[in-house]
Amino acid sequence: MIIKDFYEEKGVKAKPNTKGTVMMWILGAVALIGLVLAYWEIACLIITVVTGVTFVMMFRERHIEYDYCVSTDEIEIAKIINRKRRRTAILFDMNNIRLVAPADSMRLSNERERNPQMRFTDYTAVEPTDKVYGFVLELKGINALILMEPTESMMEHLRQMIPNKIYED
Repeated sequence: MIIKDFYEEKGVKAKPNTKGTVMMWILGAVALIGLVLAYWEIACLIITVVTGVTFVMMFRERHIEYDYCVSTDEIEIAKIINRKRRRTAILFDMNNIRLVAPADSMRLSNERERNPQMRFTDYTAVEPTDKVYGFVLELKGINALILMEPTESMMEHLRQMIPNKIYED
């Protein structure tokens, strides 16, 4: 079988982190209260600086998108922060994939039951446009389950590369 070079990208907007947003605004309020109290008590200045810096760091990472890049033999998921900074979230070879199945598959739930220490990461959109798949990986001795929504052409490429590891049930 001759496999041509393959490369495709897909970008999705990440699900909002409501707990993180609430925590960010609580830290902002504590920083403001600490700033007012620092007028009378100098020790409050330390609290103000710590909470203020944490608020700014969290504020800078409000808008997150994921970019899937599937090439001939590897998959990269990049995290794009505020449409400016790009960080590689995960990069893995096709050899690291143990199985691929739809997110609601019994195979994935069985894998999670068999291995409760398995790391779980969701790289899907708020409203998925394509079918969501779970990828069970082994990276450097660590088992991981990641959810992503590849396009149909990405899945067709995976079916050609690793046909015995993809399940559609």
